[in-house]
Amino acid sequence: MCILLLLLAAGHALAQPAPVAADARAIILRSAERDQNDLEARRNYTFLTYTEQRNLDAAGNVKKLESRTHEVLILYGRPYRRLIAKDGKPLPPDEDRKERGKMDKEISRREKESAKEKEKRTQEESRNLRQQREILREVADAFEFRVVGEEEVDGFATWVIQAEPLPGYRPRSKDTKILPNFRGKLWITKDGYRWVKVDAEVVRRISIGLVLARLNPGTTVGFEQRRVHDEIWMPSQVHVRAVGRVALLKKFDAEVLVTYSDYRKFQSDSRITETMEVSPAAPR
Repeated sequence: MCILLLLLAAGHALAQPAPVAADARAIILRSAERDQNDLEARRNYTFLTYTEQRNLDAAGNVKKLESRTHEVLILYGRPYRRLIAKDGKPLPPDEDRKERGKMDKEISRREKESAKEKEKRTQEESRNLRQQREILREVADAFEFRVVGEEEVDGFATWVIQAEPLPGYRPRSKDTKILPNFRGKLWITKDGYRWVKVDAEVVRRISIGLVLARLNPGTTVGFEQRRVHDEIWMPSQVHVRAVGRVALLKKFDAEVLVTYSDYRKFQSDSRITETMEVSPAAPR
């Protein structure tokens, strides 16, 4: 997800002149600026996420399949994920009570948050945002963007833009050192400069964390968005095919599909403790 956002945002916070159709970099920058403007409005929506994971064998057959459905709520201005279903079935009564108990505790904790704690959280959120913007500014230097065609996606005319690692690019922080290991393709609407689709792939091996997990070339990530309530663009689907090793020994090959649905605008005067009962969302 992070890499997709980085690829999409390439210089996220920088305002740019209106781009011409052939100027891929300017299109990316304008699209990133529009997406940035939606950040606050996105916090006003609740929704469902359906996450399905398939573990594959050497022949590519599914050897294990599991899924989880979460309801994402707004609790005191911040999102909260509540598990509501497993493997396509609502939680058993005892598990559902536990999940509701967890939510009640979190509501109480946020309600009682002191002014000092709120200030600390606000500062942390501001710091994270600054770091994100610094990373996004560097991304503008990490890739070469090129318009490679035009396509219609979900009824929208789009530019198709290729993002290739820029030769000679040297990462300036640990957060951006993996960027040269990716290439990507983006579909951005001509009307409104909104990205509707992104495909990214690993082109060089990536090492992750202290357990020496590795993502190999062949790992792919796809991300799609759609217009919600004719007001805002929100995620609709994320698909990951991960190929690699854990602890340098155990191979893994897995697919993860995340589907977003049932977007509802949160009303600030609604009672936080009352949530709708919903059935598990299934991928479309």
